Amino acid sequence: MRGLSSILSPAADRARLVVVCGSTARCALQSSSTAANFFHLPTSASTIRYNSNDANISNTAQRQSDHKHCVELVQNRDMEGYLCGLLMPSSSREAYFALRAFNVEIASIKDASKLIGGRSRPSPSSSGGGGPFDMDNELGESQGGDTTLPSRLRMQWWRDAIADVYDNKSTDDASPSSQDPIIRSLTSSRKFNPTLRSLTHAIETHGLTYRFLRRIMEAREEDLSITQYEKRRDVAQYGEDTVSNILYLSLETVGVRDDESDKVASDIGVGLGVLTALRSTAFRASQGECSIPLDLATKHDISMDTLYQAWDASINDGDKDSEQLEKAAMAKESLRGATMEMVEMASFHFHRARENQGKVPKEGRMCLLPAVCGLKYLDSLKECNYDVLHPVLVGGGDDAAAVAVERRHEELTSLLRLALSLILSQWIGQGNVVTKTGHIMNLAYNCPVGS
Repeated sequence: MRGLSSILSPAADRARLVVVCGSTARCALQSSSTAANFFHLPTSASTIRYNSNDANISNTAQRQSDHKHCVELVQNRDMEGYLCGLLMPSSSREAYFALRAFNVEIASIKDASKLIGGRSRPSPSSSGGGGPFDMDNELGESQGGDTTLPSRLRMQWWRDAIADVYDNKSTDDASPSSQDPIIRSLTSSRKFNPTLRSLTHAIETHGLTYRFLRRIMEAREEDLSITQYEKRRDVAQYGEDTVSNILYLSLETVGVRDDESDKVASDIGVGLGVLTALRSTAFRASQGECSIPLDLATKHDISMDTLYQAWDASINDGDKDSEQLEKAAMAKESLRGATMEMVEMASFHFHRARENQGKVPKEGRMCLLPAVCGLKYLDSLKECNYDVLHPVLVGGGDDAAAVAVERRHEELTSLLRLALSLILSQWIGQGNVVTKTGHIMNLAYNCPVGS
């Protein structure tokens, strides 16, 4: 099988949807745009008049370029969000990718600061005085000052820029009265950010709620200085503040604004947030962080050494003596116990979302497709016996890359099949897709995926 990186261009993906969904779904997916015109903006009265106005030509070209930038950014950094975005209605796809690109931008601030700061895996001896998760001696005291300051400045740039959008200030109007050249330069730089321009258009077009964007930025900024959350509910709250709010905004791009839909989106966001913490266990450990909350880590006797031993055992399981193997087995078992408790919490929220999915309007169901990716990860985690550091899940080993590509292909297949059932359910007036369109799901699951 070919790797997904060679087949997941936007135009190829749209054509892929046509192959999978068949002739019936082809009509729905191509009603407003074709695969070749994926990056073209939806036709509207404002874009039809460009022949008589050079400014409209420039604005339309700029929007197309900004949209393309957002799509490529999401494709490179958030593949699951990208796949789900291909199935969004054409009228809201531009806004969807603007939101996802914004999420990628601010989510990468913390990781970028660590790469610049040089944080890496600490040695066991360096964690003695302050406990296994105390990173103060590693970065804060040794380098002096607040090491998160550059990240907070970047986050403040976004906060000010979006606040000015809601204050109806243009880029020129937002220029501060201060004569400080640095401040003027930072403010004027907004006009050169394609993600911000695209997000600004999405806010103005769809009337996106400011408090959702503000909560995302506040949660991301607070997370800059956190190396381990205290309690499980803190992890759940972080998922609510980040993932759920993105889902709320995605629902707004299709005109869905009701409490019942938000409740389903909230549960999906919390579930995905918990799973994101699990999926990032290996990466966070390499950055000197622990994605397992402190209450579970204490309960299951997990320290940073435990994570490193379990990780090494997953990658090099055969190159150890009996004593090392025993320690590795104990470490993996401790981590497995904490993982199962977090999986149980995520599964509860996914189950409640599934029970209430029928209350979501049909036009809003495509916005909740990221839940499919979370459920597929749960299945993969179960197949790996809840070993969150298994090479199949985090990379490593001889066949890990091929298995990971196969898992991604299965994830794509599940998304396309569910999308077909959603499209057909809208045409025949069905309510709950899972319980009322079994024959459609059977038909979809028999559709081959084009190569």
